[in-house]
Amino acid sequence: MERFHSHSPKSRVASPHETNKMIKNISVRFLTIFITFVIAGLFSIYSLNQSMDLNLEMERFDKKAVENIDSLSLLLANLHGTALTELTSIPKNGYLLPKNGDDKSLAHTYFTALESFSVSKLKQQNLLKHLQSLKEEWEEYLKARDELLKTYKEANKKEFRKIFYSYMIRYNNLSHNLSDLKHHYIQEFKRYTQDLKERAMNSFYIGLVIAVSTLILLFFMLMEVNTINRKLQSYLEENESFQKRLAKANEELTKYSEELENEVKKRTDEALDHLMKNPLTKLHNRLSFVKRLEKTSRASVAIFNIDRFQTYNDLFGSKVGDRIIQEYAAYLRQTIPYLYEIYHLQGDEFAIIESDKKASATFLAMVKRVANLVSEFHYSDENGSFMLQASVGVCIDEKQPLTKADIALKKAKNSSESLVVYSENLIKKQKYLENITMTKVLSKAIKEDRIIPFYQPILDTKTKRIYKYEVLARLIDENGMVIPPARFIPLAKQIKLYSELTKIVFDKAMKSIEEHGLNLSINLSADDIHHQATRNYIIDKVAMSSFSDRITFELLESEETQNYEEIDAFIHRVKQYGVKIAIDDFGSGYSNFAKILKLKVDYIKIDGSFIRKIDTDADSREFVEIIHKLANTYSLKTVAEFVADEAIYDTVRSIGIDFVQGYHFGKPMPLDEILKKEIPSQKSYEIKNMIWD
Repeated sequence: MERFHSHSPKSRVASPHETNKMIKNISVRFLTIFITFVIAGLFSIYSLNQSMDLNLEMERFDKKAVENIDSLSLLLANLHGTALTELTSIPKNGYLLPKNGDDKSLAHTYFTALESFSVSKLKQQNLLKHLQSLKEEWEEYLKARDELLKTYKEANKKEFRKIFYSYMIRYNNLSHNLSDLKHHYIQEFKRYTQDLKERAMNSFYIGLVIAVSTLILLFFMLMEVNTINRKLQSYLEENESFQKRLAKANEELTKYSEELENEVKKRTDEALDHLMKNPLTKLHNRLSFVKRLEKTSRASVAIFNIDRFQTYNDLFGSKVGDRIIQEYAAYLRQTIPYLYEIYHLQGDEFAIIESDKKASATFLAMVKRVANLVSEFHYSDENGSFMLQASVGVCIDEKQPLTKADIALKKAKNSSESLVVYSENLIKKQKYLENITMTKVLSKAIKEDRIIPFYQPILDTKTKRIYKYEVLARLIDENGMVIPPARFIPLAKQIKLYSELTKIVFDKAMKSIEEHGLNLSINLSADDIHHQATRNYIIDKVAMSSFSDRITFELLESEETQNYEEIDAFIHRVKQYGVKIAIDDFGSGYSNFAKILKLKVDYIKIDGSFIRKIDTDADSREFVEIIHKLANTYSLKTVAEFVADEAIYDTVRSIGIDFVQGYHFGKPMPLDEILKKEIPSQKSYEIKNMIWD
């Protein structure tokens, strides 16, 4: 896959995420610059406003302060001039002398203007005091002037000289104070304007610093924008390059996928060919034969089998056996027309098939001819020369042809005929022979006490402690092989030995209760209850036992019966002795819950067909949950059968099933093996007469 590896560029390119982050940072900086520009503008406006205020104050100072002080000085000079003349109506030195009384109103106007200017702007208390003092001096001066003029008119020269001297002192003082006032105003105004200038300059400098800082930020931001632009450009170029590489890689991948697909198809065909063929003979095998059968509903099949092949194989070894098989396959290929494919089913067994119904007669004739030929097959090696016989089983135009040809083959191998054609009479006859054989085996097993109960534990779901044992009937043949109940129970019903089997297993179960303290459950069928002798036998045994409260009878729910009154009467009778009742395989048959409730049962054993797939099948789980809820509603305990693994156990435990049973916790075992294990203290143990399993 190296051809699809892309080489990363030497320089790292910013990812779209990094670029978006940088753009967000720039947006924040733009906002910062905007705010700083606004602040700088405000400081500039403030500085400009201060400058304008300074100009206005200077203009106002010239008009209001200096002009008024100068007017007072001029008024003082005029008043002094009139005082030096005797004629009030004649101007002096070109001045227009005011009439007596006008001087006071003018002076008041000038002083008021000066007071207003001082209070509104300069706000200097010493100026106000100075102005007030000057105003008082002005009043005293006017009084002195009036007294001088009055004395002058009275021609009192002696008094006049004295008053004139005092008048001149006041005039000079007032004139000098006016000059000081002007100087004082000018000094105070200079300080005031200097303060305005400083504030204006400070605002200007602050605004200037902010503006310069903003320009610096703008410069760096522009540099970053330029960097982002370059990175975006690089990213776009890299993305374009990547798209090209990706397109090329996709093209190569498509090509590689096609090559891989062809290679996989080739290898798969080879594997299937290997899977479909026998490695020894290279003929198509049983799997291939079954697939061929799946394509047709009816067919004719012939199976060829070497008689006593295992004897040769055991005697001369597997290598000789393999050579026999190979040469036999080659011989079949020579004798069977090439129209027919030969299949090597297994070991020493070969088959051919004909799916055309019209060719059935021709097929049978050909098989008979081949059967005669293969009976003359000779094999020779260093061990000697052997003539190998063969058995042939044939079915003509049948459904399930492989099964039926196999039945015919078994008949041929167990008879003197080398070729047997399947027929319905053949299967009936074979079944009849099997039943005869099993009848002998069953009868002898009963006589020799070889009907043995096996025990399988039932556990409490929450604690995983053994709560009960279920008993399964087993037949032990003369060779010690264990035969399951499905092989002999149906036959026992046909030959009237069923009731006797029930009594045997029931007696042995009761004995294990009495001798070993086991709490067991016995499974009864409707036939046991309806059979009067069996029913009375069971009731009598229960009534005489001191351990009847350790018994639970399980009734097969799948066996429908019309006589519920008889079953109800049986249950009512045995419950008087402490026996509990369970319904077995619930869900497998008619599942009439209303009728079951009338039977007053204690347990419901849910059919194993729902438990087996409960962890994977939603419908099975839903059914079990419904049954469990119904059981809880009527205070019934539930048991899950066929719990085969931990996953199934976890599922039934999550649902709330009370008890579990299955191979995950223990297989059925004989009593002696059970007794070897430690039997914990149990509240109640169930046995099931597993005859019915």
